[in-house]
Amino acid sequence: MAEVVLKSKSVRRLLERRLIDHIKFSLYKEGFRDFNVYRMQGRICVEGIEAERAAGVLSKLFGVVSVMPALRTTADLDDIVRCAMDAAGRVLENRGSFAVRAKVVGDHPYSSRDLEVRVGSEILEALRDRGIHVDLDEPERVVYVEVRGDSAFIYTEVIPGPGGLPYGSQGRLVSLFSGGIDSPVAAWMMMKRGAHVLLLFLDQRPYVGEDYYTRALEAAKVLRGYVPLRDFNLHIVGFGEVMERILGCERPNLRCVLCKRSMYRVASLVAQRLRAQGLVTGESLGQVASQTLHNLAVLSEATALPIYRPLIGLDKVEIERVARRIGTYEVTAKGVEGCSVVPRRPTTKADLGKVREMEEKLGIRELEGEAVRQMRKIRLEASET
Repeated sequence: MAEVVLKSKSVRRLLERRLIDHIKFSLYKEGFRDFNVYRMQGRICVEGIEAERAAGVLSKLFGVVSVMPALRTTADLDDIVRCAMDAAGRVLENRGSFAVRAKVVGDHPYSSRDLEVRVGSEILEALRDRGIHVDLDEPERVVYVEVRGDSAFIYTEVIPGPGGLPYGSQGRLVSLFSGGIDSPVAAWMMMKRGAHVLLLFLDQRPYVGEDYYTRALEAAKVLRGYVPLRDFNLHIVGFGEVMERILGCERPNLRCVLCKRSMYRVASLVAQRLRAQGLVTGESLGQVASQTLHNLAVLSEATALPIYRPLIGLDKVEIERVARRIGTYEVTAKGVEGCSVVPRRPTTKADLGKVREMEEKLGIRELEGEAVRQMRKIRLEASET
């Protein structure tokens, strides 16, 4: 909880409570029962569960920096040594190297250095027949010992979590969610910052293929695995009629800008209905014609809501790297039938005055409100993750 512990006492208390609620929900969803969750000096401890399986669940929770499946014993030095030797015996292989890293919190008759020396020497002696040795610089295995109050925790594995802030602690945002590689990563990054992200899919059929919709649904299901709440939906607004109207634009090079501005306005109407404070998009500077600095300014003018673009400074390789890490890449990298409205040469520098004039002439806005009124949603069940 590295970031959480830096907050003021009142804020930290609220964030920790929310994170504990998320831990309980996530474990219960996975079938765990009769476990205990409590705070201990900058840590949240979970007892009474199968540690290895639970660690895989908890390591996906926003606000969790790392998960350590640990053995708990008393702060007595002899008990610590016995427990550490047991843990080391399970993981150290023949001729392997190891180190002991200790941390002591509170008043105790030994220091962190004392623990490292004593525990390390006892492990060396007990496992002498395996030919193990100490390597303090690049050990193959590390035996961690944390002493906090009357308890000591021994572990040999640190499973990284996403970090960030607990989900939903920072307000609500609507994500323009196409199901391509970029938009799920953008949504995930704002989820990591504590936003409650509402996924909005603008259904452009028949101007995209059926697989376009299927891909978005599958990508949404992957993100659902990161949401520690009972309800998580994919909101769907039909956008085909708007696309048809845009297809009649007498200036084809403006189609992409017209389409994207309309999407922003639709998303803003949805945000108003769902009490969200802003929009999330997967735009990356210069990636396509509509994402030049000039055109992004033209797009942003379409809404009064703040637009969050967490990918703006990332290139495609960096975005794909995150997508692989969070589990969306295999779904979103699938080839689908693309948009048939895209012109041969979309403008990279749209004239805002002409764009507004064209919107007025095409009567796009009258279709947007009706489309939002017919919005539907698909509930993504927790059991689907």
